[in-house]
Order: sequence, then C-alpha cells, then structure tokens
Amino acid sequence: MTASAEEHDWAGIARSPQFRELVASRRRFLIAGTFFYCAYFFAFLCLLAFAPDTMAKTVFGSVSVALVAGMSLVVLAFVMAFLHARRASEWDRMAERTVEAVRPEARFGKDGVREESMR
Repeated sequence: MTASAEEHDWAGIARSPQFRELVASRRRFLIAGTFFYCAYFFAFLCLLAFAPDTMAKTVFGSVSVALVAGMSLVVLAFVMAFLHARRASEWDRMAERTVEAVRPEARFGKDGVREESMR
C-alpha cells in the first residue's frame, strides 16, 4: 500500500495534540500577519487622509513620502509571503509527525490478516 493510497483516521488526527498544535500555530501566524498588515495599511491611509502635507514632501527628485510608503506596502506583501513560505515547511513537518503519531502499527482485515500482506 502506498503512502498516498493509505486511508487515514481523520477523526483520530483531528483529536491529536500534534494536530491541535499545528492548527494553533497556523492560526497564530495568520492572525498576527493579517493584523499587522491591516494596521500598516490603515496607518498609511490615515497618513494620506490626515497628513497630506507630510505625505506630499519629496524624498528625492519627484518621489514623495506617499509613493515610498505605498511601495513599502508591496515590499511588505512579498516579505510576508516569504515568511509564510518559510513557516509552511515547518507546518509540513508538523503535519507529517501528526499523521505518523496516529497511524496504527498494522491494519488488520476482517479475517485477522494484515492488509499489507493481502495486496
């Protein structure tokens, strides 16, 4: 039986502490990242609305503070995508450990013979 064709005990996986830690880790990252990006974007919009003179100042040439701050939003999106990709490999390892922890040592058919030996 190949690993991709195996049937998993999804209920057992969902009850396992490893799975709960995986979900909690992903949730913490998602909530913190979303909150940070939204706060950063909201601050940018507030500066545009309430400090237009500051945002209109030029940094160099005809490049304004507003343009630099707007481009920083794009850079921040790429940084957050990079951080997510780095954490995703950790989450993959956690998922593999979770499946391994709940996988039964041997599955037996109705007649008591190991299923792997029947194939």
